[in-house]
Amino acid sequence: MRSRAAVLRKRQTGRSAARNVSQETLSMTSEDLRLSPGARVLVAERSESSARQLVDYLEAVGHEVSVALDGEDALRQIRKHDPEVALLDVEIPRLNAYQLCERVKSHPTTRNLPIILLVSSGAQDEKIRGLEVGAEDFLTRPVHKLELLARVKSLVKVKRLNDQVETTESVIFGMATMLETKIAATGSDSARLADLACRLGQVVGLIEEDLETLRRGAILHDIGKIAIREEVLLKNGSLTTEEYNEVKLHPEVGERICRPLRCADEVLPVIRHHQERWDGRGYPDGLRGDQIPLLARILSIADAYDAMLSDRPYRPALTPREAAEQVRRGAGSQWDPNLVHLFLEVVGSRQLAAA
Repeated sequence: MRSRAAVLRKRQTGRSAARNVSQETLSMTSEDLRLSPGARVLVAERSESSARQLVDYLEAVGHEVSVALDGEDALRQIRKHDPEVALLDVEIPRLNAYQLCERVKSHPTTRNLPIILLVSSGAQDEKIRGLEVGAEDFLTRPVHKLELLARVKSLVKVKRLNDQVETTESVIFGMATMLETKIAATGSDSARLADLACRLGQVVGLIEEDLETLRRGAILHDIGKIAIREEVLLKNGSLTTEEYNEVKLHPEVGERICRPLRCADEVLPVIRHHQERWDGRGYPDGLRGDQIPLLARILSIADAYDAMLSDRPYRPALTPREAAEQVRRGAGSQWDPNLVHLFLEVVGSRQLAAA
């Protein structure tokens, strides 16, 4: 039989091994919850000891943490350090967490900051109020370390993806503005075009979301022309067949450029199909009639009319009356005849107002 001392030694060894396994498992789990690079985290706590515990958890996996003990200081920290996520104790003084959240979410430079509210266990009213002011997530006290790290990692990953999308959007819209400046001699003006298209859209009865898509389409519809050679884009005279075929590629090029946009599902059909014709002789897909998306049909009419009012290398600008007559002649062949009728009423009322 084994001695009692041997049995005790085995039990102690087993307990020690179990502790080691548990520590290794915890270490692996915490390691899995790291971010590279670590996130900038703001902790706003009413208690220094509670803040210290959260800071220890977060710094242990490589996050950079700033601490505030009231709402006003938290707001200053947000402006100073530009955190990627904020943990707000609902009971912080001097601008409480709900007021702070409302301010953050209402400001264009901070509205995308993810906010986690630290709430009391079972306090459903705190969560409901938090949702009303825009908080993304909640942690109940006592805060569990691994849950905290998991929530922080998830929200920061989403924010970083959104930031990348916003950067991409800024670049794309910047390209569109640059292109407009490049061909400014032609009198192009996306704001004027957007106004024309949206006036027609309002008469048709579009909802605000569709009107916003039209505004974006007005800015982006010709962005594919950035791939057209300058000597073709600004040519003073008729285009050769080869040059015209180059120009005809711009809706497809524009569609590819704009695919990363968050509004891609809505705006891409406008970009791709704004050069289609009602009679099916347009490009790139030869759509006809109602096959052409409504917003593309609206923008096509407004774009053509706006272009007629501007000087081009190959012709002088038309008067509003002459441009309206050209649009009227294209009804049923180039453009939707019902939309042309409504558009002429829109521009007619504008001319009367201007007079």
